[in-house]
Amino acid sequence: MMQTKYPTGLMWFRRDLRHFDNATLHAALSQCAQVHCVFVFDKTILDELPPADRRVEFIWESVQELDAALRQFSGQATAGLIVCHAIAQEVIPQLAEQ
Repeated sequence: MMQTKYPTGLMWFRRDLRHFDNATLHAALSQCAQVHCVFVFDKTILDELPPADRRVEFIWESVQELDAALRQFSGQATAGLIVCHAIAQEVIPQLAEQ
């Protein structure tokens, strides 16, 4: 059995929305007994874009695929991606505290 350093960790998906071959996710999983994964639709970026932006639609589809992949990878239906629409600079520290 692998020994972990931390009981819980938070992994923030920012640009690389892959669950496979993801160095940051691998590091989190190897150092933490439980890893919570999050993606933030950052309001500081989105508020500057038009309401119907195809780039955001593409990211939303990718986030949904990542969520499904994480659930399948973990084997637990409740272990998907935490998705927030917030200011990342504010919400990430809040999630880390929780």
